[in-house]
Amino acid sequence: MKPYAQLITSQVFMNRLRNMRLQVRSIPYRMGDTVECPICENHYKAFMPFRYRQNAYCPSCKSLERHRYAYLTLRDRLGFYDAPLKKVLHFAPDTCLSMTVKGNQYIDYLTADNMTSFTNSITDKPDCVMSIDDIQFEKNTFDVVIAIGVLVMVPEDTKAMREVYRVLKPGGYAIFHDPINYKQAYSLSDTSLTKEEKLGLYHGHDQRWFYGVDYADRLQAQGFEVEDDTYAQQIDNKRYGISPNEKIYIARK
Repeated sequence: MKPYAQLITSQVFMNRLRNMRLQVRSIPYRMGDTVECPICENHYKAFMPFRYRQNAYCPSCKSLERHRYAYLTLRDRLGFYDAPLKKVLHFAPDTCLSMTVKGNQYIDYLTADNMTSFTNSITDKPDCVMSIDDIQFEKNTFDVVIAIGVLVMVPEDTKAMREVYRVLKPGGYAIFHDPINYKQAYSLSDTSLTKEEKLGLYHGHDQRWFYGVDYADRLQAQGFEVEDDTYAQQIDNKRYGISPNEKIYIARK
């Protein structure tokens, strides 16, 4: 067997092994009906832990809190899955969201990522390898751009915002979601932080930005009209494992 084929076979085996372990670990969480994943419609005693968070991870569809909230926003607020036909670009494609889109007759779907943050526990390999701050498409190409947990990873996030604005059609929209500290007035990306300080701020992740309440202002400064979001307070957020303070930023061109 050639080395490349051996590598692929090994990766497939390891992915299957990880999934088997996940399903075994998830058995105690499946013994109940306290929470529900709106994406796969499975019920649990609680969602599984993910990194530093409890009650976060759906072992069936691999959704996290942000994915479940994004799905509900797309489905119920934006009519994303219904007519008319729309061309969509999804950065850092989340497995749980991708599976709700693929095959939909009203969605012409492309995914993209620069692969620096690929995590096969929650994301798929993209159709296009590219960074959100250098999108390789003409202006006015897409009706919708999805970027969940992406801007926080980009050194020049305002450049990424401008690129998304550029490729959106007039009247199109992007949905953004990133971790935000609502006790902090201004966003910062400070390369002078020590490794220990970054671990304290970023929970051990390699994110570049520590966002504050000016997140929407930063999007508006690049030309977007940004909708205020209180939808998480109108739904059964405990049932879906979503914080009532969760926000999706719908940014329209």
